[in-house]
Amino acid sequence: MNEKEEFNEEINLYYKYYFEFGDTYHVWAKNHGIQDTVLFVLHEINEKLPYCTQNEICGKLFLPKQTVSLILSGLEKKGYVLRELNPQDRRNKIVRFTEQGEEYAKGILDELKVAEIRALGNMSQEERKSMFASFSLLSDLLAKSLSK
Repeated sequence: MNEKEEFNEEINLYYKYYFEFGDTYHVWAKNHGIQDTVLFVLHEINEKLPYCTQNEICGKLFLPKQTVSLILSGLEKKGYVLRELNPQDRRNKIVRFTEQGEEYAKGILDELKVAEIRALGNMSQEERKSMFASFSLLSDLLAKSLSK
């Protein structure tokens, strides 16, 4: 196998695992009665407590504003989130959990975190450090390569 074929095989492996990660979260969310995009919106709101903006969610998750708006409308109808005008930028809304929403998100996200910790716990600390260092290196090098 020549170098080009080897790189093509490695790129195919990269995509295989990239999509397997996505599918894993997709299936887990579906088994909990939500879409993976809803799961990640809940995660982002939770990460930005006490509130975040709709634009922050769109930016972090690379989702169109309309998609995030539909997700938030669904969460609002269930009584999980509130959207309010941002006093600093009236074009952007502040998103915050209701008490019920915080409880709901905590339940889902805590269960997910336990599973993630269990998975990472099956790796040695050295393997975890190596994996994250490799992710970081690839991310940096890919960003540089794609910016050319």
